[in-house]
Amino acid sequence: MRKHLLQLGWQVYRDQGLWSLIHHAIGEIGYRRVLLLERSLAAPIPVVQSKASMTIEWLTDSDSTDYFAFRPKTDRELYADRLRQGHRCLLARVEGRLAGVMWVRSGSVWSYQSKYLHYERQFAPNEAYLYDAYTDPAFRGQAIAPALSSELLNRLRNEGCERAIRGTHPMNAAALRAHGKAGFRPFVAIHQVHFWRWHHVWQRAR
Repeated sequence: MRKHLLQLGWQVYRDQGLWSLIHHAIGEIGYRRVLLLERSLAAPIPVVQSKASMTIEWLTDSDSTDYFAFRPKTDRELYADRLRQGHRCLLARVEGRLAGVMWVRSGSVWSYQSKYLHYERQFAPNEAYLYDAYTDPAFRGQAIAPALSSELLNRLRNEGCERAIRGTHPMNAAALRAHGKAGFRPFVAIHQVHFWRWHHVWQRAR
């Protein structure tokens, strides 16, 4: 357990910096924050070309084996639950190899319970929530994630979606820059204080 926490701490420090590591540590104690970002799909969507030649497709049943090999720590029960609830995953492949993934929930009135926060938010039929994006470290720096995000936003708009939402940690400067380039802007900050069986959640408009 201690080794796992040290590895997780090092990964956060390496990818997001010292301040993010400090806030993650505070989060483990009981105070957590999430920043929700939004963008209108009526606004122009930047065209992003990956430096690698890749194909983009929706995840299907035949992709499960590749997905589990790509993300071996995946909770298979959660994976199955997502698909049963209508969540979808867009896949990016380079020469047949999975390079990046991005999940989305959209298409009906629904609520989303965050595992990081004890918080539930209601979404409308014309909104989509993007989450759990991941790029293979071997392909980072090749604009895989921005190209995947651009493609997903275009597909959602073609389906009639009007607003895209995603969440990130307020101290994750790299993610905020990347989302900003894709047109996302913060609109609400969610805060939680959790101690034993008591917790309090509040939000502030940004």
